[in-house]
Amino acid sequence: MRIAVFIENRNGVGLTAQIMSAPGAREHTFVPVTADLGGDVGRWIEEETSARLDGVGVHNLFREEETLAHAQFLEETGPRMAAFAQREGIDRLILFNDQSQRGSRVARALTETLPVVLVQDGHLDFHYKTLTPGVRDQNWYYGSSRPAAVCVWGPATAHHLLYRTADADPVVHITGALGHSDDPALLRAAHNPAPRPARTSRDPLRIIILDQPLGDQRKLPAKQHREYLKAACEALAEFGEVAIKPHPSTLSGHLNWLATLPGVTVLDESALVDAAGLSSYDLAVTFFSTTYLQTLRAGTPLILFSPPPLNIVFPAVNHALLRNVGSVGELADVAGQLHRTGKFTGNTTGEPLTHFLTFRDDVAEQILKVVEEAEPAAPAAPRPAVAPGAPRETRAERALRAVRERQTPPKSLAVLGLGFGYVTGVAIPILTYTQALLAHSPVDIRYIDLSAYCRTEDVLDALKDTDVVLVNSLAPLWRSPLGNELVAELVSDGRQVFLYAHETEHVMAYESEHHTLRHKEMLRLLPELTVLCVSAAQADMFRGLGVADPVVVYNTVPQDLHRARARVAPGPQPRIVMVGSMQDRKGLDLFSRVAELAHTEGLPWRFAWIGHRTPRIAPTTLLSDRVTWMGALSRERVRAELAASDVFFLSSVDDPMPLSVVEAVQQRLRVVTYHRVGSREVLDGVPGYRSFADYTPQAALEALRTVLGERVSEDDYREVEELFDIPAFTARMTAALGLPGPQRPAHGQPADPAPGESAGDRADSGAAEDVRAVIPQQIRHLNEDFKRHMRSGNVEDALRVGTEILRRRQPVDVLIGMAELRAGRGQAKEACQLLAAAAIAGGDRGRVWSEIARVAALLGPRGRSIRLLARRESVRAQVTTHSARLRKGH
Repeated sequence: MRIAVFIENRNGVGLTAQIMSAPGAREHTFVPVTADLGGDVGRWIEEETSARLDGVGVHNLFREEETLAHAQFLEETGPRMAAFAQREGIDRLILFNDQSQRGSRVARALTETLPVVLVQDGHLDFHYKTLTPGVRDQNWYYGSSRPAAVCVWGPATAHHLLYRTADADPVVHITGALGHSDDPALLRAAHNPAPRPARTSRDPLRIIILDQPLGDQRKLPAKQHREYLKAACEALAEFGEVAIKPHPSTLSGHLNWLATLPGVTVLDESALVDAAGLSSYDLAVTFFSTTYLQTLRAGTPLILFSPPPLNIVFPAVNHALLRNVGSVGELADVAGQLHRTGKFTGNTTGEPLTHFLTFRDDVAEQILKVVEEAEPAAPAAPRPAVAPGAPRETRAERALRAVRERQTPPKSLAVLGLGFGYVTGVAIPILTYTQALLAHSPVDIRYIDLSAYCRTEDVLDALKDTDVVLVNSLAPLWRSPLGNELVAELVSDGRQVFLYAHETEHVMAYESEHHTLRHKEMLRLLPELTVLCVSAAQADMFRGLGVADPVVVYNTVPQDLHRARARVAPGPQPRIVMVGSMQDRKGLDLFSRVAELAHTEGLPWRFAWIGHRTPRIAPTTLLSDRVTWMGALSRERVRAELAASDVFFLSSVDDPMPLSVVEAVQQRLRVVTYHRVGSREVLDGVPGYRSFADYTPQAALEALRTVLGERVSEDDYREVEELFDIPAFTARMTAALGLPGPQRPAHGQPADPAPGESAGDRADSGAAEDVRAVIPQQIRHLNEDFKRHMRSGNVEDALRVGTEILRRRQPVDVLIGMAELRAGRGQAKEACQLLAAAAIAGGDRGRVWSEIARVAALLGPRGRSIRLLARRESVRAQVTTHSARLRKGH
């Protein structure tokens, strides 16, 4: 098979080399191709291919002596690539970017003639500040050229491609990232970063700014890019030496400007900065870039800087070596703390790295397999016309659809929980939902891990200006000291707070015994929340706890795109499997005793349990030798084991709506559960499912015997599968989050103003001001930051840090400074309150009153009386002090 690889940069050469080294690659002929007209791209690629591709040359579709305008060059790229493919007998094409100027032309030219496989070559999942519909960044459209298959890094990109539009149906494979997912060093850094050698505080930092061509890429006007870059360099220079590494594609105009920056070392833009090169720096800074993987390997802290006018934002990743900031002041604060204390403050919350990067050791092999099996994309189907005589919508149906079309997802959503990852089932549905939301439109989603916070005020800051707050499970209310207090504050403020419950009666009883006081506080809060449930039985349980109207939304699981189905008829030795952590609640003892009973009766059944062992196993629990205890397995391996089984036997004594049963249904396994498990309410009466009313080995054995004699009903299983599909769950969850809760309006509708407060008062107040959170540090360090921001005239960051200081203490200098800032903004009421606080605080009274008089002058007519009083008190204080000195002298 002849496989062409279209290469546009050096990175593409490296990826090609890795694919060519995969097992089985020698059976094929690889033909690297590029398109460049007398520029540097062709030279870079030729240099790289000669060094990395073992003598394999790269073919350029254009000759250096050709004289074509840029528009004509782009117009010629597609036809020349098509002619080359036909002339060279190309069977497959690997493409790394179908949205670049060259790549989009190549994709359009070949998509319908031969299989085009798109391979992700960089981080593509970004958030956006502007949340209105419109033209998105080109990353949003990645994979929209209808390639035969797309190989992506992780679930986030896969979900984006699958649910970007309602009719999207791409063939997506989560293969992981070449050179990253299969790197043990990165795996260690991602999960357990090695501590850097201790630094002496106040020693100068070595700082590298990894610049990006924001102006050339039209992400930011060139003038603004340079203004913020210069401001960042000036702010960081206070803490050490600053070097700038331009992006290799940076144009000469920007390079010439960089050379004019004073006190900054500009590195060669063509040099590659790898982990070894980054390890010599104490701090790295960039805007949004795949470079974060290299800094993780190097163990170098990285600040991801998003200036206010930059719309594209790198998502916050919960990692100790990554920190997102939104202003030059925040950038300086984080660098300043590292300089002062030797400690870097990473993101305390955010998305798990595994959202974006799946780790596995056979990435190149998987990509090559996708390329070998790919089929050409079918021609784009025309929009079907309404056939004559086809049923049309009635007036009532049209009216209902018009109302539903007004139902919009929240513009911003904060998810509260205790950790976010794919290890346990609690976080999976909500992570899947948020990823589906992001695929449709740029929604501001914040993952708040309460275990990372010590004060309720800090969490409230992080939740500022979010439309909806969703508490994921009751666990934060039991296990976090902030949980109940925080939710009570949000409810009292009239915020939209929803609880997505996953708990069972068994868990409720356990937690009420082990966290009695917090459990009682939680029970008092429940009637004031909108509770979203995973089953009708769970909703009944919450009604008994005082919840007036719980909403059943069920749940969902990530869509494993290439899952095999179980065999239709059981084999001579039926295999019975359970998936779940090894603990008593999951029915370890029952599963073992059923295996023993089947052996006693001479049944040729095989039993297997997949899941890690936990401490929650009683000494009396039987762990039978008749069961194969397989331990924790990868998701892909679990799917393979399910396909090799005949019955999924959920032995849990209590489970509201287990995700493992949904996965078993997706793979068409027969299913057996206890009568009280939530799965029964959606599977009862479906051929291929049985439940047992008595929680005994004999009853479970009879249910297994019965179900092995049945055939799975394809129609009924498909209907259950559709109930838990991601689009259906997303629609239910979005509709539920738009419902008005107890004594509050739905999101997007303004709440009634408080008694005595008009809507105009609320609009004129400073409530909408976005004051970003402050990194946790000692008060003396905060005072340093406040003075630095005041000196530099950085009002936003001075307000941010000053607000944090005043929450802890009320130093006179900060009170006066904050009053001056508020007065400068025309916020007279807040300025007067701060001046009043300064008047009763300690300190040199003469100087304090003089400062109050100075700031009062900024308030105009409203400050006239304050200024006169302050002058009089200042004179009185000075006279009193002078008199005291005279008396002391006598």
